[in-house]
Amino acid sequence: MKRLKLLLPLALIALVFSQLTVAEHHEKDAMKEKMASMTHLVITHEVKDADHWLAAWQGEDSRHKLFKANGAAHVHTLQDPDNPNMTGLIIAVADMDALTAMLESEEGQAAAAADGVKPETMKMLVQAK
Repeated sequence: MKRLKLLLPLALIALVFSQLTVAEHHEKDAMKEKMASMTHLVITHEVKDADHWLAAWQGEDSRHKLFKANGAAHVHTLQDPDNPNMTGLIIAVADMDALTAMLESEEGQAAAAADGVKPETMKMLVQAK
């Protein structure tokens, strides 16, 4: 009986944690499905100063905030290890129209210029369907 009294609370704790884990798995699966249904882009470009460009993507008021407000669900920054000024982005896009409008807007152009992006080097690859 003592063993049962000791095992019962442990079994309940294990059950609670296993349910949390199941819920977390469902949440992760839902996020994976959502991300898989989005359009993904790769944008490459050269910048004048890689450290300056990377700094624009860090902190609370970073370019992540601008992109998220304009249709990008998630952005990864990339950098060529052999040529640090060759940079890029992988973007999961929830609203392609909004992101395109921002990139073409005065605000988007000004942000790119402020970050030292060389616009003539920019290339965009869109996920093939």
